[in-house]
This record gives sequence, structure tokens and C-alpha cells, in this order.
Amino acid sequence: MARTWTRLHEHLGRSPGKIVYEMVEQAVGNLLEESDDLDWKEELPAFIPVRGKWNEFAKDVAAMANTRGGLLIYGVSDSIELVGVDLSTVNEKQMLDTLRNGIQPYISEVDIIPLPNPAGGGPDVLVVDVAPSRTAPHFQYGWEQKDKDRVTFNAPYRVGRDTVWMPEHLVARAYRDRFARQAAADSELQQHLAYASEVCLGADPKAAWLVVASRLQQPLPPTLPRLTPEEVRNTLQRAAGISSGWRRLPTRSMPSFLDGLDGVTPRVGLRRWVVSNMLTTADRRNRRPMLVELHDDGTLVYATNLSWDALQRIRGEVHVQLPVHIPATAAAARDAVALAAAFRQALRDDSAADVTATVRSDRPDPYTAIAPDDFSETIPEYARRPPRFLPASLTLPRADNPGDLCSMAEELAGGVIHQFGIEHWI
Repeated sequence: MARTWTRLHEHLGRSPGKIVYEMVEQAVGNLLEESDDLDWKEELPAFIPVRGKWNEFAKDVAAMANTRGGLLIYGVSDSIELVGVDLSTVNEKQMLDTLRNGIQPYISEVDIIPLPNPAGGGPDVLVVDVAPSRTAPHFQYGWEQKDKDRVTFNAPYRVGRDTVWMPEHLVARAYRDRFARQAAADSELQQHLAYASEVCLGADPKAAWLVVASRLQQPLPPTLPRLTPEEVRNTLQRAAGISSGWRRLPTRSMPSFLDGLDGVTPRVGLRRWVVSNMLTTADRRNRRPMLVELHDDGTLVYATNLSWDALQRIRGEVHVQLPVHIPATAAAARDAVALAAAFRQALRDDSAADVTATVRSDRPDPYTAIAPDDFSETIPEYARRPPRFLPASLTLPRADNPGDLCSMAEELAGGVIHQFGIEHWI
């Protein structure tokens, strides 16, 4: 999904929104000069069908990502005249493959936007929108023939209208900035996990809780309006539908727990919406206790009780203090990933998201796995009893591909369940 605030929006005084042909036309008419986040290109990028060959398009994209993001607009000459390009010759797959093969690490936040003249007959333009990267510095590599064949590996960046190479001290600073961003993001996720765990354990300290936090890698525009209560309810319903669609072996897998929030009123929290069936007397239901927080900055918190009604399911194992229901864990992880996908849709954003899940309890007893065996609930003899859980983390990709997201849900569940020594659980 393309960014909603760019150099064109700023120059034209536009509100955040998608880039349209008229904006390019007006900027050209105003003779808007190139800058570190705007590069006019007269011709479409050229590609040589040789893997590893140096490519200017990869250099231009890496330079934008290494600076602060920006626009490459094809069909505008160096003298800032709208000359147009032939959009029928644009090969988006080839362009993205060039980035994948020629830049390290890979830049995912790139959108290719064809803009035909609404009046027809041209001139048409092509916009490549590059978001500022959280994984900078990005290095372009490839070989070129100059005197002798040589292989280069450099980090380009923008200085005004020019593209130059990062000296060593700027590369070092870019790495320090990347590690600092990652540390800050990890710290923020841990704070959300700690707070949600405190809330859940205050409601039932004897239970084992799965607590999941998801945070967008790219910040949302500050002008983005917060969701309405109706949009929050629609997000939960959409997530329940996504999660239920991922069910496998229906006789053994559990339906989405999010249906347990039907009829619960979203309540305003501190820069967030809170939906729970356990925090207030008015919202309590005779269903599995859950907590959902949809934060204004795109952060998601989800927690559910993995021990709810589990002791009654165990046959002859009344001494167990901390049961963790394996099918419930898988269903809860599925719900968490579905919520992250539905929340991004509600925000009209498709940034990649960092997700961390953990299991928390106040009791000192070891956790015990309860798994289905011939459709009855038993404690597997081969299961370990871990005293605590290591967090399970992953990154949700930008695109909401159902198959990829389903695999992510299974990976998140497996990160918890495998700590019991249980391999086959779907």
C-alpha cells in the first residue's frame, strides 16, 4: 500500500491520500525541483536479463530507502516537462525481481503505481513509491564491465537531488540507528505484553494466559483518524471470519474465540480501544475470558485464558495446577494473526508487523499440556512440563495473502506448543 503523505502532497497542500495523476501534472506545471525524496525520470528503467548485473533502478530505490523514502516518477524530463512513458511495457515483476536480486537486505516497502492520463491518449506516468526503511542501510551489489569486470557493493543515499555513496561513518551510523529502532520496538512490545499480562492475571492469577502483542514496523500518519466503535466491532467480526476460515480438521480444531466478544461494547482506553468480556460486570460472559486492545498507533494486544474450563476436561489428573489446552493455544494464535490482518485492513495499511506471543501465569507450578487424543482430553505422556515459556516471535508480511497468514498463525502457535515437546498438534 502506497504512502499517504509524500513530497507531492506537501508541495500541493493536499491532505493525506493516494497519489493521483492530477498531482503529478500540477507539480510539473509548478516546476517542482528534484529533492532528496523526489526524482524525475524521463525514461523507464532499463533491465539486462543477466542475474547480478549492475542496475540503476536498484541503486535509485536503495538510495531513497536509505535516506527518508521518496518518489521516482517516470515520464518527466530533467527540464521538468511531462513527456510520458509507455505503461504497456512496464514489467512490475521484473522490477521487483531486480530489487530482490540486487539489494541487500531486501526492500519490501516499494509500490509501483501506473498513472494513465484520465483524458486518454497520454502522456502517462509511472510512480515508484519507496518508503523509508527500518532495515537501512541497504547495499546495492552487482558486476559491471569497466576496464575489467568488477563487483561493487555500496550503500547509495540521496543528498539533495544527487545520489552518492555512503562513507564508512554514515554506514556505521545507519547500523546504530537500525539497532536502536529494533531495541526500542522490542522494548515497546515487551511493555505491552507486561501490561496485558498484569491485567489478565489480575482477573485470574490461577490460569495460564496466552498474551500476544503486534506492532507495525512503519508508523501510521499522525493525521489518521481513530477507528469508530462500529469499525472496531467490524474488525473483530472480520477477524473471526478469517480465523474460522483457517480451521483444519474441523472435528479437532476449535472455532474462533472472538465470537465470545459478540455484544461486548468497545470501551475507550488511553489512546486505544479495549474490548473484553472479563473487565467489567456488564461485559462478563460465560465464555473463555479474553482481552483485545486496538491502539491508535496500530499496535494490537490480544490475550486469552488457555486454562479456562481445562481442569474439568482432565480425567483423573486433578493435581494439575497450570493446564494449557493445546487446541485452545492453536486457536488463540490463529485469532491473534487474524486480528492483526483485520486491524491492518481497518487502518488501510499493509506495513509488515512484528508479533510476539508468550504464556504467563502467577503460579509457580509447571505448565502442563492438555492435548486431544482420540477426541478425548488427556495429558500426553511424552509432553514436557516447562516452568516458564520463551517468547515466540515472527514478522507478518505486508500482503494479506491467506496462505501466508495461515502459515504464520501455525508458526506462532508452534512457537509455544513445541516448548511442550509436542510436534503434531494441528
